[in-house]
Amino acid sequence: MFGCFYKNELENKMPGMTIENIAAACEGTFVGDRDLVTKEIAGAVTDSRQVQKDYLFIPIKGARVDGHDFIPQVFEKGALVVLSDHALPEETGPYILVSSTTEAMKKIAAFYRTQLSCKVVGITGSVGKTSTKEMIASVLEQRYKVLKTEGNFNNEIGLPLTIFKIRAKHEVAVLEMGISDFGEMHRLAAMARPDIGVITNIGLCHLENLGTRDGILQAKTEMFDHLQVDGTVILNGDDDKLSTKKEV
Repeated sequence: MFGCFYKNELENKMPGMTIENIAAACEGTFVGDRDLVTKEIAGAVTDSRQVQKDYLFIPIKGARVDGHDFIPQVFEKGALVVLSDHALPEETGPYILVSSTTEAMKKIAAFYRTQLSCKVVGITGSVGKTSTKEMIASVLEQRYKVLKTEGNFNNEIGLPLTIFKIRAKHEVAVLEMGISDFGEMHRLAAMARPDIGVITNIGLCHLENLGTRDGILQAKTEMFDHLQVDGTVILNGDDDKLSTKKEV
């Protein structure tokens, strides 16, 4: 039976996600008032416009915009703490110093996953990921409280942001995982830790990185390395490559 509960039942927080635990999870250094280290964040976002009271803000450096530029504004909006890849002026606010905010975010998401006992369905495949995600979520929603990947939030930025949205009301998370190269699925699945892994098919996408359909098969099945010990794999038996997988 699907079920989701937290070690701590605070609906509006992310239990276990204290500043000290977050800093430890991402191997960062907290700079600020030590009295804050046991406080739990209420959410985690990369978009400064989405920051609310007691949120963690994760600034990401893009090609044209650096999220660090918005750190002063997020404190004005009530952020509890921010990540930063460089030292900030003392008057700015409490922050966790890390070498890479993007890598830190993935480590934090992986830690948060350990604080959750909801079932996770991980979905990948060359085509059909989104429609399969929608169908699975639609069926499960008839009985359970479901959180699903929205839009194209299926990569190494989008997946952790989706995991951060899981709350006590959710009994199942249906997470889409998209990749284009070797190693990506390892990193995604290490965050998601699926209870159920679904692969829709092995097509011809991303041959520029993966070489052949056998390469795509290898990359997609990296998911199995991070499946829960008692996890379940669902493969498309009509796919000529997936049908060769007799053991995982």
